[in-house]
Amino acid sequence: MREETKVFLEMVARKRAERIREVSPGVETQLTMDDSGLRCALQVLQNGELVRLEFIESATTAGKQAHFGDYIEVGRGVGSFAIIFPESKYPRDLASSIYQSILKEVRQGAEREVSFLGFVYDDRGNIKKVD
Repeated sequence: MREETKVFLEMVARKRAERIREVSPGVETQLTMDDSGLRCALQVLQNGELVRLEFIESATTAGKQAHFGDYIEVGRGVGSFAIIFPESKYPRDLASSIYQSILKEVRQGAEREVSFLGFVYDDRGNIKKVD
């Protein structure tokens, strides 16, 4: 199960990386997989500098309070982050509610403007924006 999850997350990350490069041709992306194989992060780099980190969560890790600290740290430190949850566990409206509470927390302690993107992915790895 863990290996299947890892392979699926890598596919979602590839799709997301392709979309990022379409929209911003000058950027590079690098995938980092968590040791557990149940979550990963897509680094978005411009001229070798991290400009955004995108967290891609599995059904096992999505919405876990223990990971909120990661989002907050990156949001405040980098200034730009994204979270991608599985739609099967978090439909858009529920994901939106969670994302808004995380963003509120990040902005409260940030010393600069914070940029945030929220998405969900379906069982085929298709990524959909959450407003």
